[in-house]
Amino acid sequence: MRIAFLDSWLQQAAEGSGTAVAIGGLAEALRARGHRVERILPPADPGLPLLARRLAYNLGLPHRLRSSAYDLIVGFDIDGFRLAGVCPVPYVCSIKGVLAEEARCERGWPRRMLGTLALLERRNARRADLVLSTSHYCCERILTHYGVTPERLRQVPEGIDLSLWQPQGTNAAAPDRQPFRVLCVARQYPRKRIADLITAFATVVQRLPQARLTVIGDGPEHGELVALVRRLGLQGKADLLGALASDAEVRAWYGRASVFCLPSEQEGFGIVFLEAMAAGLPVVSTTAAAIPEVVPHGQAGLLVPPRDPAALAAALLQLLEDPGLQDRCRSFGRAHVAAFSWDRVAERFLTAVAPLMPAER
Repeated sequence: MRIAFLDSWLQQAAEGSGTAVAIGGLAEALRARGHRVERILPPADPGLPLLARRLAYNLGLPHRLRSSAYDLIVGFDIDGFRLAGVCPVPYVCSIKGVLAEEARCERGWPRRMLGTLALLERRNARRADLVLSTSHYCCERILTHYGVTPERLRQVPEGIDLSLWQPQGTNAAAPDRQPFRVLCVARQYPRKRIADLITAFATVVQRLPQARLTVIGDGPEHGELVALVRRLGLQGKADLLGALASDAEVRAWYGRASVFCLPSEQEGFGIVFLEAMAAGLPVVSTTAAAIPEVVPHGQAGLLVPPRDPAALAAALLQLLEDPGLQDRCRSFGRAHVAAFSWDRVAERFLTAVAPLMPAER
């Protein structure tokens, strides 16, 4: 099968983009099964802001893409909205995070931007032949916000390339593991609630002065978070590294940490949680959105109510001070994440799109 992936989003996990990992992983898994997948990206233009680049890409897409050259076209989130409903081959809208729901958890210009983009995502979803999303939570939100009929909606989870994490994913301890290092990897939007993590960490270091926090990723909140670290006197204890140069550098930090924490109040799935479990890290997060679907509470880690830095601090301390609990969560997480291998996810994707394809294909 010849498949086109339409993708204007960030291309590196080092920039804090789980979406980049997800789209690339699915493409590779489908190629491994003998399908031809072309990932159609925006022209390189480092001088153009991301939002402008995404909109320009979509406006020019009908002139750039010979849709008849493919058996199936998949547009991710807003991408392909001008093709939906007029494409001569089956067209699928794959929604990684429901923008209308994400906008509700933001403020200022990110909220306005996401709200506007949600209108394009809604158009994309309503006109597509089929809509895919990553979690039960996302599917419910798509039904609510976009009015997609249930028979055109299928759930296909995110996946992970376990071979990339094997050095950290064996039963042996990672050689660089630091016993009191907490890691967070995220695109820094308000809905990720990284300020809650930094606030909670100020409590953690009062009891565990040797504890350290590393935050990887960039985004609109980055400057405010750096200022919060200074206000709380956490310089030298909490490091905000921004976007790193390569995905390999990000993976190396997973090998150095002992606990992973991302206290989001809105996650459509959260591929970083798969990465943490594959790397042998217990997870501390919240009970919000799709997170409990990905991180079983009390087994792969500890989940607390969102927007509660005190509960977050208590969960972090519980894990950091209990190596036995860490080991139990580590063992469960490594076994749990095997169900999300890219080969299994590719099989679910192909099963979902099969009704769109002629029988001989």
